Amino acid sequence: MAWKGLDSTSFSPKDEEAKLRGQFWIKLASMGVKDGSEKELHELLQEWTEIFKDADILEERQEGLDMISNIKEILYSTSTLESQAKERGQEWSNLGRKLFQEHTGSSEVQMAIKLAMDFSPWSPAPWTSYTTESLQSMSAKVRQFNTNGLLQAWKLQAPTTHPVGLIVKGQALMEPDEGLPLIDFFTSKEEIKVQARFSNGGAYGKDDRSTTGRGCSLKLRLGDQVLDLVCQTGSVSPFENYLTFALLVGANSQLEEHGNFDVEAYKKWLLSRPASWYNLVETLVKAPSSYSRLQYYLKYPLLLTEASGVEHYCKFRIVPAEEGPLELMPEETQRTIWNREADKDDKRPIDYLRREMRKRLLEGTVQFKLEMISKEKTGNESNIFFHPSSDWKQPWKTLALIELTETVGDERMWWGDGRIGGWAGNPGDLPPGLSIIEPVNSQDTNWVNWARSELYRVNSSIRNVRRFAESKENVKDVKYIVTITTSDIKYSGTDDNVSIIIVGDRAATNRQYLDTKLYNDFERGDTTEYSFLDREIGHIEYIIIKKEDSKLTIQSEWCIEKVVVAKDKSGYDIKFPFFQWVNNASPDPLIIASNRTCLPQNESEIRSSARLLETSLSSHWEETKFKWSYDLKTGDNIEDVREHQPGFLKVHSEEKTYDELDSRFQWAPEHYSEYKDLRRTLAMTGITSTIKGLFDPINTIEEYKDVVEEIPEESAEDAWMDNWDSDEEFGRQTMNGMNPVNLHRIKELPEKFPVTEAHMEGILQRGLTLQEEIEKGNMYMIDLKILEGVSTGTYEDQKLFLAVPMVLFYLPPNEKLIPVAIQLGQLPGTDFPIWTPNDTREDWLLAKFWFRNADAQVSQLVTHLAQSHFILEPFAVGMFRSLSLAHPIHKLMKDNLKSLIAIDTKAREVLITPGGVGDASLTVGHGSNGIIETLTKAYQNYSYKGMNYKNDLVQRDVMELPGYHHRDDSIKLWDATLSYMQDMVNHFYDSDSDVIEDWEVQAWVKDVFNNGFGKMKNLQQASLGVPSSLATKAELVEYLQSIFYTTVRHSFANFYSFEYTRFAPNSPTVLRGKLPREEDRGLATIETLLASLPTKKQAYVAAATGKVLANRASDEVYLRETPNWMFLKEETRKVFEKFVEKLDKIEEEIKSRNKKLDIPYTVLQPSRIPSGVSA
Repeated sequence: MAWKGLDSTSFSPKDEEAKLRGQFWIKLASMGVKDGSEKELHELLQEWTEIFKDADILEERQEGLDMISNIKEILYSTSTLESQAKERGQEWSNLGRKLFQEHTGSSEVQMAIKLAMDFSPWSPAPWTSYTTESLQSMSAKVRQFNTNGLLQAWKLQAPTTHPVGLIVKGQALMEPDEGLPLIDFFTSKEEIKVQARFSNGGAYGKDDRSTTGRGCSLKLRLGDQVLDLVCQTGSVSPFENYLTFALLVGANSQLEEHGNFDVEAYKKWLLSRPASWYNLVETLVKAPSSYSRLQYYLKYPLLLTEASGVEHYCKFRIVPAEEGPLELMPEETQRTIWNREADKDDKRPIDYLRREMRKRLLEGTVQFKLEMISKEKTGNESNIFFHPSSDWKQPWKTLALIELTETVGDERMWWGDGRIGGWAGNPGDLPPGLSIIEPVNSQDTNWVNWARSELYRVNSSIRNVRRFAESKENVKDVKYIVTITTSDIKYSGTDDNVSIIIVGDRAATNRQYLDTKLYNDFERGDTTEYSFLDREIGHIEYIIIKKEDSKLTIQSEWCIEKVVVAKDKSGYDIKFPFFQWVNNASPDPLIIASNRTCLPQNESEIRSSARLLETSLSSHWEETKFKWSYDLKTGDNIEDVREHQPGFLKVHSEEKTYDELDSRFQWAPEHYSEYKDLRRTLAMTGITSTIKGLFDPINTIEEYKDVVEEIPEESAEDAWMDNWDSDEEFGRQTMNGMNPVNLHRIKELPEKFPVTEAHMEGILQRGLTLQEEIEKGNMYMIDLKILEGVSTGTYEDQKLFLAVPMVLFYLPPNEKLIPVAIQLGQLPGTDFPIWTPNDTREDWLLAKFWFRNADAQVSQLVTHLAQSHFILEPFAVGMFRSLSLAHPIHKLMKDNLKSLIAIDTKAREVLITPGGVGDASLTVGHGSNGIIETLTKAYQNYSYKGMNYKNDLVQRDVMELPGYHHRDDSIKLWDATLSYMQDMVNHFYDSDSDVIEDWEVQAWVKDVFNNGFGKMKNLQQASLGVPSSLATKAELVEYLQSIFYTTVRHSFANFYSFEYTRFAPNSPTVLRGKLPREEDRGLATIETLLASLPTKKQAYVAAATGKVLANRASDEVYLRETPNWMFLKEETRKVFEKFVEKLDKIEEEIKSRNKKLDIPYTVLQPSRIPSGVSA
């Protein structure tokens, strides 16, 4: 349709047909507000049929008829308060639409169009749609609101939208009027138990005198059958589906949240459509005289099925038993409807409504009628029929008489059934014969009842766990035995008070404090058993642990290894593996549901509620401190780096230091102590060496080995230093050194690198021309153009320079790769001439120095830091925010990702910050902004697909290159880890739909997409091409493999950094002097080489930095080890053991090959690969 994107305030058709269609719709809309317009409509359609000969007009004609019918249905409804007031002789008007017109300055025609837009499927805020939406998608929108309400449900013990209220009880008798469709529940002659909660909506509801919506949640119980009706004031609603509810929530937040009062922002919503103002006037009530004088409506229909199978749609309302005047909003309040606070001259108590109801019930009873309106289902109902403003043109009929007799203190005791579901109203609790209408999509008005059922069920479960836990009942039905193991790592014990709540499928225990008299509980390495008597809770579902600061001791943290819970005489234990620190930043409640490994959609309702709260606490609440950050400390300043760096975990301190990082993500204390001891030792060695004169001027290149001796380390690869300056060793390190990821085979030379036959004279060994060698596939290249334009610093008042080099490699008949041409810049010419082995030894060695210096910058900042550390952190932060401890992927990846946050936080503090070790050791540091610039370029030239390292090797066309052991080992490990990821996914996911319905994984992926990479700019693809959702098992495997294998990639990027930089001439991280030009050819000498190389002090700083980075901690966990194994079932262990078998085979193959090599390649032996990035 031409006008489905219609802007209701202006028209600017681009062609004649569009203009005609615009006139057509304007006339249609204007007819909708007039009575008796059918004749005019017929004439209009006849006229337009002559103009529009295409079939599309037929659709528009029908939609026009529907729209007019809809508008008239709403405008002349007999169900509104305005209509009811007139019937009762009350002079009152709902001025909402009039006020809307005044504030927007709309003409009559514009107003007609806006009214039309209110009730059209193509409106800016559509109330209906014809497109079917998946259950998974609709459920995700429900959980969006759940995350905002669960903590309130736990803390305030009240429904999210109506936190303030009063609970009463009584009884009801069914007395259905003649003509009502009936089910067994409605025909009972027994007295029915009744419980009702009268409440105030929103943040202003804490004051009964305010202007707010009022609610009545009515529960009728007959034996095991329950009828829950969640009703509010007003016959209409300010929202009618997901979108309009989301818009209302956003608008209300402008008035309610954190003391905010942004009227102008609220008015933007209020004036977005006429229905908003009108429906608010109906719904809100200012300072009513009594809860007992209000009418409460269930605004969305239910489906009633009689025993005969005949179906009806029905709505309910709760009205005072004795009819009286309606309590209606005064005109002054209507005009300033955003002013919700109580009048200053209203001196009544803020809880006067609750007091008044208590007083009434002390003095007598309060009576209501439960009324119903119904229409038999035809199957041809239009969408407007289900709209809350729809007029069914049927009389309300009495269904039951309700008598309320007293207030309720402990409502759970009153019901007396011990259900963890408790009292709270749930639209899904219905007797046989009544059911919620399944929505077509989230724009369907029936979505509201369906969504409320989901929301109330989850929230009531959480509320009632706490109610049980804090109950004063002294029930001693069952003996529970709790065994807690405190970790054996340093400082893991605590003297704080510890309590536990055990939650079952029927109830929860009281909060039980765990303490052994005359014994120091929870000491490092202790396993202690506790027992207590409490109520029967049914099958154990999860536990809640709380550590409270002891008034007698200094605040301490506590590291729990595991908790085991058992019922006496049950014959089995329930194990809860944890392996995590508990501190004051830990969530409250600290839910531990790791006793099972389960996808969230397969959980029981009780555990599902708990997991929603657990993940909500991790991702949505300030108290938990699991927040994204983009604030990088740069000297004395904080720089927002979101546009060029991935997100990371927020450190809640101005200094952004590792010591302020949440202990849940820090290294083990022993690990951190080793790290500090190593840095301290290296610093002292440097000072001692200075005193000895180590940093005196260098006379020979061999004197750089003094640095190697000062930081001794034996390695299997040591022999490379004997031949460090040879071309063959240069080629070997290019393939199997610390940065083996940039080499690629060429099919032609780039124009910017004009190597000629003259350059290659005497170098090529097959008697072929350079072009022929290229065609034979014997020529390879590295181009470090990523460094172009990167800033460099100064050292001792001298500007540091940096090559942006290209290197041409040749594979001779002996199959030992060698460099044959180097150009140190991207523009050929006299500034950047081509150097070859035909130059003097010193010239050629100097060119190789400058390449290795450039490669060192790329190796440390791009290959290592950007693409093995910082790129993983969004996945880690997102996982800890989104996945429950019960999720199989959390258990699989927990240790793989946890230490990453520690080392990355430390890197931001000491490596890349001005004055840090990276700044002091790299050419692009030394006071410049080059480190950040290089990191930025690292992502501009990278994407998610690049994390597929096997494919990267294929794309670089190096699969046939002899002696490329790095490639061989990498592919074997890729295949082994890929198989492991596939096996794990197949173990827990039966089909693609399991992935789609896994809302925790989908939330994780979306969080990483939006907040991990989504703020970055100038990328090849949005969010680096990371997916925003996953639709298949194969996509999930790819996602996990990209993460898991990057820890393998980190091993070769990190652990050779010290090996090949400890001897500075081999890979100088800093060079002095200027790049050699054509005019310098033939002039290099040993003296000029030494003048270009770093000073011994610089060499020592670089070697010490490499030593710290490549250090292996004593508590390092390697790829084939699982000391913190979170899975409990043997079948899962077998999946891991299959992976270990493959690793062991790879280990033997690597060792066998290495025996035949002069210089082995050991860095990718599985026994040497840590399980995660921790250094």
